[in-house]
Amino acid sequence: MILLLLTVIYCVITQMVNITYLPALGIYLIGLCAVKGVFSETLTDVFNFKNTKELYEINGFKDSLMELLSLLLVFINSYLIDYEPFSLFEFMFLFITIALAYRYIFWGITRTIRERAS
Repeated sequence: MILLLLTVIYCVITQMVNITYLPALGIYLIGLCAVKGVFSETLTDVFNFKNTKELYEINGFKDSLMELLSLLLVFINSYLIDYEPFSLFEFMFLFITIALAYRYIFWGITRTIRERAS
């Protein structure tokens, strides 16, 4: 839940400062990936090389949903910064990018930070 709150604060700041599309998205993704990399103990925890079913059982529904919502919120915020209608190719590219970023990098970030903080 804290990740979603921090994401909303980040989106408000990027709208107020008027950062362009790519830096607004890049700063968020690279920053959280760096935090996950520092807090993870092994490389398999950073890039989620485990089975999807196993990751879902470890992370749970609530954490998985909050992480997905925060990632979607950042993508929507970045899209609203530099609004241009998507073509079908751009929409499919964006969908695949969100799916891959969530599955291999973003999924499990709250669990990793929670385990390290305890």
